[in-house]
Amino acid sequence: MIRKPVAKRTGRWPTRRMVPSQPRSLSTLLMGDEGAITIMFAMCATLMIGSMCTAIDTIDYEITQTRVQMALDVATLSSGVNLLHYPTPTGASLTQWQADARAYYNANMPSGYMEFTLPSTAFTATVSGAPSTGQTIQLSATGSAPLLAPVIFGTTTSSSGSGSGSGSSGSSPDTVTITASNSALRVPQSQLELVLVLDNTGSMADYASSDTTQGTKIQGLRTAATGLVNDILGVPNNQSYIGLVPFTTMVNLGGALLPGGKWMTQSFSYNPTGVSMSPVSGVTGSGWGGCAVEPRDSQSNLRAAAYAPASSPGFTPFYYNVPQNGFNVTTYKSTSGGSNNCVVSSSNTVAGVPLTVQTNGSTTACNIGSGTGIAAAWGQATTNRTSTYTYDQNGNINGTGSPCSIAPVHFLTTNASALTTAISNMQAAGSTIIPTGLLWGWRMLSSDWSNKVSNNNGWVSSDPTLPLPETTQGLQRVAIVLTDGENDPGSANGIMPPPSFNGLSGVGSSALQVPTLTRSDGSSLVNGSTTSVTDINAFQLGVCTAMKNSGITIYAITFGSDSASAVAQAAMQSCASPGDYYHAPTNATLQAIFQQIAGSLGVLRLTQ
Repeated sequence: MIRKPVAKRTGRWPTRRMVPSQPRSLSTLLMGDEGAITIMFAMCATLMIGSMCTAIDTIDYEITQTRVQMALDVATLSSGVNLLHYPTPTGASLTQWQADARAYYNANMPSGYMEFTLPSTAFTATVSGAPSTGQTIQLSATGSAPLLAPVIFGTTTSSSGSGSGSGSSGSSPDTVTITASNSALRVPQSQLELVLVLDNTGSMADYASSDTTQGTKIQGLRTAATGLVNDILGVPNNQSYIGLVPFTTMVNLGGALLPGGKWMTQSFSYNPTGVSMSPVSGVTGSGWGGCAVEPRDSQSNLRAAAYAPASSPGFTPFYYNVPQNGFNVTTYKSTSGGSNNCVVSSSNTVAGVPLTVQTNGSTTACNIGSGTGIAAAWGQATTNRTSTYTYDQNGNINGTGSPCSIAPVHFLTTNASALTTAISNMQAAGSTIIPTGLLWGWRMLSSDWSNKVSNNNGWVSSDPTLPLPETTQGLQRVAIVLTDGENDPGSANGIMPPPSFNGLSGVGSSALQVPTLTRSDGSSLVNGSTTSVTDINAFQLGVCTAMKNSGITIYAITFGSDSASAVAQAAMQSCASPGDYYHAPTNATLQAIFQQIAGSLGVLRLTQ
């Protein structure tokens, strides 16, 4: 046996010959640490990519669904307009109308958008009802779009091997189903009830902006409102109804509501014997001027409510000068000079009837009392004047200047000429309490105030069914309220307005108590005052909220450069329905806004 020579130990390891490393097999790799890391990385990468694909799928779904819904909305509205060509779509006309509806959809949904497919059988269009009572249009679309995530995660298919989004047994979808649907109501044009609640206060006599060539604000308002009326009522066979409510601190109801109706309580705690609603012979300025006081409960609380003619407590007539025991009217001979001024021509006291405070001659020389202004007249002191001044129960001085001397309301009508004449009669005078106008605008849209519901105690109208029942199919009840500034109750001692007398606040009180409402700071309006703009704004917001909750759409407009204050705009923006607040700095802008609103009050609206 031949032995191999043994290397001599030298105290060092034998030197190895270096050779290139060879690639390891998969099994060898997986058995090492590097293999474990590789597997973890592969799994994490797969999950990360899959998660990204899932996120992309979600985004694609939202984008595609939104686009499908948008195209369907446009198709629904277009199909509604298209019904003009098919009044009663049946048979071949229905088939053609449905084809038109799909064409409207296709025009707004590009072919192949996000690889979305919509089979013809998955698009439906139906119409029901009749043009005379209203037609309901319903469109729906159901299609599919591919998913990215299954490419990474894979699909587990059934024996059929479809792998589709049909959800067959034992399979995961590789497509997503996208569905959109909506409906619209096409209503007769007679289903629109619109009331214009318009500021007629003294500042409306000013210019809206530095461009005086456009005229004053009241001129601009007349033009814009007249244009809106003609835009809506000027269409042939248009049966929409429009009403007008001019306001300052008061709303003049003369001629639109009968003073003898159940809605008015002529006898109340301050005047238990009642007051004369008709003019009294020989008494200047006597009789009801047309304005009413808001109802108050036994605790003198107000409510943001439409009420009804049969409600209790009811409304009471507004009188500016109604002493409980009547006036002692003394008239002096008009002969001028010396003691002749103190010669009494006549003197009498009439109880239960609001009378004129009238003086002649020198009150100082005749020693018959002193005092100035209407506050003194309320206390039955004669005015300290050397000439004749007449204060009547409606707040007039010598026949003018009453808070109730504004243009009267005009009830819902289809007569554009009568309405535009009423608009042209609006004049600028007085101070501002916006919720007064809003409340009477609300009542003009409340069916409780129709003669049919109130048993002939509601609005004076040739159509006793107006305002229509709130349940009328497709009924659009809309109020447009415009003001050129914030609420301004004026001075308690001024002729306009009299917040401490019997206007909105009640006889002899400036209280504005509404325990159910809160101010902007969260405090209760249990001790409010009509002399506080903050309190009136809180009451206004309560009225607007209640109106919107009753189904009324409110367009709110601030008008003129002097209405640009943050407080005024915030109050009106809160009053408006979402997206329906506008600011008009000029007359021209106001006219454009009214035209835009008129265009939006069409006969079609999406209901879903």
